[in-house]
Amino acid sequence: MHHIVQNHELIGWRYTATPNCPVESQVFLPEEIWFDRLPNPFNTWRGLSPLTPANLAMRTDHSAAHFMRDLVEHNAEGGLIVRADHQLTDEQRAQISSSIRNRRAAGNTTPILLWGATEVIQPTLSSADLQFLENRKFSRSEICAAFGVPEEIVSSSDHNKYDVMRGARLNFIENRVAPLCARLEAEELQVIKAIDPNAVGWFDLDTLPIMQQARRDRLVSAKLGFDMGIPFNELNRILDLGFQNLPWGNNGYLGSTLQQAGSLPPESPTATKRATNGQPQFQPTVLKPV
Repeated sequence: MHHIVQNHELIGWRYTATPNCPVESQVFLPEEIWFDRLPNPFNTWRGLSPLTPANLAMRTDHSAAHFMRDLVEHNAEGGLIVRADHQLTDEQRAQISSSIRNRRAAGNTTPILLWGATEVIQPTLSSADLQFLENRKFSRSEICAAFGVPEEIVSSSDHNKYDVMRGARLNFIENRVAPLCARLEAEELQVIKAIDPNAVGWFDLDTLPIMQQARRDRLVSAKLGFDMGIPFNELNRILDLGFQNLPWGNNGYLGSTLQQAGSLPPESPTATKRATNGQPQFQPTVLKPV
């Protein structure tokens, strides 16, 4: 894909097909292409790909994966080093090479011949080689950070508990997938309006189970607020419940299980004085349950 710019304006995209591609080369209009990119001050039309900041971490993880694969396939052998006390002839080199060439070694399959001593050395893995698995976790953390994906999604974290996974999935949908869908909706809005001015298109994220659970949690919070007398339409707006405004939704209702029953009948001054021993007495308001 190559951008076509004329008078500092994007007028199309030129697609060049490869020999094995089923689609032929052609030119597309800007509104026919969904192109999501990050800002790039050096190339406005192409933007910046998430692969750019994650390139080094991805290549490191790729090389570590190949090393671990060779290590497992070759039974954790690092090859042999043959040292001799004198320089070997061509026939001796060929004889030693033919005897150990079938030994598959991790990383290097070519035998190394040295002279100066008579010794056969088998290299062993160092502590740095044994830490490749831990190093791959750091590389995956950088890759996940570049693409905005939680580590729990790719199962590279040691804290994959249920509550942590649930929060990570919700965070991934709300902060990564939803904004991406919003940008794609804005990009495709021109095509939708060209087909039908009254048509509306969107990504239905509310049907996802994790979003349904989040809405149920918001409904519980709305129930507590409604019991406090907050109008339903106000709760619908603040908590983004997704309901339509109701005609009675601007009124607040306060539920109560108590009502004022009245005061005790006044007693005679003599009885009151005798009961309180001459001290003033306050008459409380009595409340009884409905």
